[in-house]
Amino acid sequence: MKWRNHVDIASSVARELSLPPELRGVLKAGVLQPDREGDKVVRLDRNALPYRQRIRHHHPRRRFIMGLLWKARAAHLEGREEDAVWCLGRALHYVQDGSVAVGPFHIFHDRREEELGRRKAAPRAIHLGGEYALPSPMFVSMCLRSLTPKRRTRDSMFQACLLSSALSSAVLSPPWPSEALVAETRRAERRHRLVFLPLAVGAAITAATGLLLLGQPLLLPLAALLAAGIHRSDLAYHHYLRERRWFVHAAPASRTI
Repeated sequence: MKWRNHVDIASSVARELSLPPELRGVLKAGVLQPDREGDKVVRLDRNALPYRQRIRHHHPRRRFIMGLLWKARAAHLEGREEDAVWCLGRALHYVQDGSVAVGPFHIFHDRREEELGRRKAAPRAIHLGGEYALPSPMFVSMCLRSLTPKRRTRDSMFQACLLSSALSSAVLSPPWPSEALVAETRRAERRHRLVFLPLAVGAAITAATGLLLLGQPLLLPLAALLAAGIHRSDLAYHHYLRERRWFVHAAPASRTI
């Protein structure tokens, strides 16, 4: 996308979220940072030697974008709003560029970007993204999984606006969890503590004892792997733990949960 598109979408998102003027400027600066300076990640070559590789804008790794969004959320929870909006802007840049199909060998890239440069942000998509956003890392992951390059510039702009607004609303949502989430997390923790942990420990002890009786002490690590597998099999527990990380861990003094 052109810089004017990035800035236009960022401005529309900022208005939808009612960000103060200083944070609007930070968001617009952050959304242009990948084009100005570029982001690099450490990779390993065929000889297992590390090297730095620049992130591809039109084929970004969802894991990298999710990392930026987690950084933004963490800064928001700590009250570092400028850092939060800055990381959010960087993530939105890759979401917006990832909405544009470049074609084989980038042969349609310039033409599509020129056409996109004449388009404005889609107000309806901005509103829908903010209206249906959920304060949840699962929701954020689902948004990123839905990110696909579009051939038609109208579809590219709609998706870029929709996801930018939804992700921004999710990341900058209030830091306090709902009472329902707190209650479900506590139930999941109690069930895990009373059922899965004793089961994992018992299975590990039983497996270790059997291996020793069979004269196979070298296979004792299998007992630990069995316990770890049982621990990880409690999907509800790990789901709620991840959801809980999206919020602060202590409730405000004036609120009763």
